[in-house]
Amino acid sequence: MRILQQAVFIFIIIIFLAAIPAIIEINPLEKNITWNLSQMDQMYVEFIRELARGSLGTYQLGGQVRYIAADITKNFFTSFSILLVGVLAAVVTGLLFGLFLSRFTVTRIINILLNILAAIPDFILIIFSLVLAIKIYEVTGVRMIAFRPDAGALNTWFPMMLTAIAPTLYMFKLIAVKYYQTSGEDYIRTAVSKGMPANYINFQHVYKNIEPFIIAELTKVVSLAIGNLFIIEYLLNVPGVTKFIFQSNQFQPITIGLFSMLLISLIVYFSIRIVLYLFKRGLIYE
Repeated sequence: MRILQQAVFIFIIIIFLAAIPAIIEINPLEKNITWNLSQMDQMYVEFIRELARGSLGTYQLGGQVRYIAADITKNFFTSFSILLVGVLAAVVTGLLFGLFLSRFTVTRIINILLNILAAIPDFILIIFSLVLAIKIYEVTGVRMIAFRPDAGALNTWFPMMLTAIAPTLYMFKLIAVKYYQTSGEDYIRTAVSKGMPANYINFQHVYKNIEPFIIAELTKVVSLAIGNLFIIEYLLNVPGVTKFIFQSNQFQPITIGLFSMLLISLIVYFSIRIVLYLFKRGLIYE
């Protein structure tokens, strides 16, 4: 019942957000904003009517009117792959440097660097990365980014890296803090005094106590990646789901884009949960 209530609430929020560009009107003479709520009923009825027909509706791209169903699949998998790789890279990097490699000197240097980067807003880091990639191309001729939607791999791997920035910083700090807190517990000291190997202690004792915190914060990690994805797909002209949100002020494509992004985030979340479960079942002794 609780899940059903949350689903209904999310549905209402999404369709309301999608309707905002159409119901807000700006009066240039009086220089004020008015809300034209009378259109909402018609938009909702038309949205449900399109779904009942088995159609997702149309959207306007430049001077063309295209069917959403014809383009949504490719765009969906583009955004999904970028988000999945970005979140997975954040979790793996956080575990490696925040837990399993934390005792090495190079990790301490990386920790200092990441703490400095964590103080910089995500948007600034993304802009700086784009400028750096352009400068590298000017100096070496190596192209790392492309602003064309048909650029192939250049539209995927660099956005994946940028999407992973904020989640990686967050995961690394979270795991590093929990690692140092857990390392001071009595059972860890007992394991060290018995001469157990560091890797064994990290796998069998430390990780098992840190895992609940990782799972609890996984929703925030995914949300950070989604926030970056919106910025990156817009700036790099990536043909993802956000195209339906940014390139049109129509209710139908914005709604489909938002629901698609919600579905992507749920799939990515449960995919990471499965990866963590397989990791625990395969390498952690129960």
